[in-house]
Amino acid sequence: MNFFGCNLLRFKRLYSAIFKFPIKEENMLNFYRINSVSDPFFLNLYNLYTLAFPPRERRTWAGLEYELSYEKRFCAHALIQNDKFVGFFNFWTFDRFYYIEHIAVIPAMRGQQIGTEAMEIFKSQTKLPIVMEAEMPNDPTSIRRIEFYEKQGFSVLSHKYAQPPYEGDEFLIPMQLMSNDLHFSNTHFDLIKETLYEKVYHYEVEKEKEEV
Repeated sequence: MNFFGCNLLRFKRLYSAIFKFPIKEENMLNFYRINSVSDPFFLNLYNLYTLAFPPRERRTWAGLEYELSYEKRFCAHALIQNDKFVGFFNFWTFDRFYYIEHIAVIPAMRGQQIGTEAMEIFKSQTKLPIVMEAEMPNDPTSIRRIEFYEKQGFSVLSHKYAQPPYEGDEFLIPMQLMSNDLHFSNTHFDLIKETLYEKVYHYEVEKEKEEV
């Protein structure tokens, strides 16, 4: 998936070469791959990351540094528009599906369709099913997020799911899984869940059974 691994200049040249038409750079949304915490855009990503997600639903600085350093399947991207940081898009690449872990847009740019455009770019470049977590629809904010993902072609899976803790021994958080391929995701729910627990959260499935 080299499309997302390019820096801005390589991205623009590659996009033009593949799709055979000139690109309009003004207002164009770019995915910029972040490979380490020393990247100039990492601090922007981390500050928005901690603003947009509560501690139980995100990694620490050290946790992000570990994944960036040792996990090639983890892809962190700054969203760049007009050479400015406007958000981030983090996902995982697995053999049979992709997993969107976190996506956020800076407060000043919300309502500008940046999240929608980022999702459209991502979906256009991924041929495998896409999976993501969503909070339970217990409040207006969570409901709006689910409705946003539904507009992007995602649906809630019928299986029960809970998010493991990123660190420590906290309880699992009731969540929903959503996917743009319900048949695949419902059929292979156990595979998806075990992959997320093991690879994303470094959490033992047997431990979940003990807690239940």
